[in-house]
Amino acid sequence: MSKPPTLTRHITWIPKYDLSVHDAVAQTPEDRTLVELLVTEWQDKLRRGVPPERLIHDPLQINAGNEIEDGRHRFLASLRIEQIHSLPCEVTDNADPEALVCEKLLQRRHYSKSARAYALRHMAAKAAQAGRDARAGNMMPGNKAGSRMPIESAIEKSGTLASLVAKSGLSRDLLEQAVKLERDYMSRADKLLTDWLGLNPDDAESWQRFQDANPTIEMPWSAWRSAALKASGLPDDPKSVNVIPKNWREVEEDKIFNGIQEQDGEDDDRRSYSLGSALKAMGSYFQTAGGVRSDLNGDSPALYLVLRNKLASFGKTMWAKWSDVDPAGRMEVIKDLATNVTTWPEDVRRAMTVALREGGAK
Repeated sequence: MSKPPTLTRHITWIPKYDLSVHDAVAQTPEDRTLVELLVTEWQDKLRRGVPPERLIHDPLQINAGNEIEDGRHRFLASLRIEQIHSLPCEVTDNADPEALVCEKLLQRRHYSKSARAYALRHMAAKAAQAGRDARAGNMMPGNKAGSRMPIESAIEKSGTLASLVAKSGLSRDLLEQAVKLERDYMSRADKLLTDWLGLNPDDAESWQRFQDANPTIEMPWSAWRSAALKASGLPDDPKSVNVIPKNWREVEEDKIFNGIQEQDGEDDDRRSYSLGSALKAMGSYFQTAGGVRSDLNGDSPALYLVLRNKLASFGKTMWAKWSDVDPAGRMEVIKDLATNVTTWPEDVRRAMTVALREGGAK
């Protein structure tokens, strides 16, 4: 009896710097420990004389655009091995990246539904926009009133939210929560750090050095922040967010993907963390619902944004109507402003003095 023919896989060697990680795959957290293990293993083999082209046994799966759909950690490890120049890749003929990414997410069995939905948030956002565009196109004057096919066919085709719901096995509501979390809160969390680092260049340099020295550490900002506070002799208490803000994206994404540890539980005794909980937590970080006024809440990580917005509003309203105030009234306001300068924080007074001096010199 003859043996069935062996199926051969077509492997293509592609320069590693010509590859990139598929956008949807990049939304799931990296296993930094795995990358470190691969780097250590490959370095050991290289010292024993193993050729670089024999280090990677399983080829990476990529699409026609050289985007990695499976094999991200092998790729990341290869970037740290200078002897590796090209990687073995298998180009998939799957024309449906949604289905492939959803399949890969299902293989991460420890992921909750919320975690899988959050990993698909960017793809869901694009899909939702595609649906809106399709509906808008259907309402254009050129379309006949009785024609429903453009909408129906657009909603069913790949790349729309209905399609993603079907392929992921997740509810539309859950995917929409993931989109909202990224759009309304995670982007604000990123801006909070970007603005803070821009105002604190010394800390920005310290943060960069820490990242360079600790490429595999989990929750790097939290680790650096704790060390920086300790070095300054400051406690890591709730008010410390006014000194160094927390990376709320890092904090919440860790809970979403890894769950939260049960109180008094073991290290592996963790329960899932829903997107609803994340939305509620992020909402409390960035807005005050009752309680202390937002401009007086010293525990608010977004206090500086509140004060900045109030200042901008003040400039638009008061100065815009300044000429409508009678001269005597303006003089009273001027005297109050001049008197209150003595109560301003010293760094604000210095900055204003410099600005006024420079303005007068022009």
